[in-house]
Amino acid sequence: MNITLIGMPGSGKTAVGKELAAMLDYKLIDPDRLMEKKYSCLLQAFLDKNGEEKFLKKEEEIAIAAAKGKNNLVISPGGSIVYCPKAMEYFQEISTIFYLKTPLAVIEKRIGNRERAIVGLKEKTLGCLYAERSPLYEKWAEAAIDANRDAKSVALEILEKLRSIHGAQRF
Repeated sequence: MNITLIGMPGSGKTAVGKELAAMLDYKLIDPDRLMEKKYSCLLQAFLDKNGEEKFLKKEEEIAIAAAKGKNNLVISPGGSIVYCPKAMEYFQEISTIFYLKTPLAVIEKRIGNRERAIVGLKEKTLGCLYAERSPLYEKWAEAAIDANRDAKSVALEILEKLRSIHGAQRF
């Protein structure tokens, strides 16, 4: 049993993933960090050098490879993973997907002026990306979770949802 967390950058996937992994004694997989390690550069540098198409291709490959054949994972891919249908179909097969739904204003506050590799941000505003991606997150997720609160509360709600979806005896 694996769990995948999807949502916009700044929605809390990493923080919630850490809490959830600790509660379940699962391993946290963060494909963005794996990509940085593999290419020895920050995601923004990779994106600037290689472009969005190659970025998405590599993001998809690394995310799938990191989870392949493994169990008891919390997978926390980058927000643009929903542009990678092959990865999302794979995650649907091997995990329960939760969308960390966060208001745009909260995401803007959390991100602030920090430089982040956000696919599509050169051509579109964060608000446009939010509007574009939200239906994709809804499409792929088994459940949407209000992530406009502390990571521990979000993780506890995910555990409740898992119990109702898969049965209390598993969690």
